[in-house]
Amino acid sequence: MDVNGRDATAMTPLRRRKILVVEDSEDTRKLILATLKLRDFEVVAIDSSDTALAQFQTYRPDLVLLDVMMPGRLDGVGLCREIRALAGASVKIAFVSGKGQTADFATGRAARADAYIVKPFSPIKLLETVDGLLV
Repeated sequence: MDVNGRDATAMTPLRRRKILVVEDSEDTRKLILATLKLRDFEVVAIDSSDTALAQFQTYRPDLVLLDVMMPGRLDGVGLCREIRALAGASVKIAFVSGKGQTADFATGRAARADAYIVKPFSPIKLLETVDGLLV
């Protein structure tokens, strides 16, 4: 309660949730961005793992959406491991990948990803996954 008897937490504006998208396909990146625009997310999208770690440390997202196969020093699995080493469980990570075999899901779990979305995906599935991770 504040000095006027109001609930102080009710007056605090909600912080926009921040999402970092790391996807090398321009078409997929555009689809992800258009889908996330349907919610009030703050989104940064990049196309390579080479700048992803620096961007992650600067931007401090709540969620990272990663492609598995991408150009750069690290693939998505390696990048996921690096992010986990930096941030632990404080950030959610979801793979968005064309690789959808049982072994690919196991690799994602071993890298400590929180979710795995297979391309092609429906925008509804993407939003359901994102919403579920950011509750």
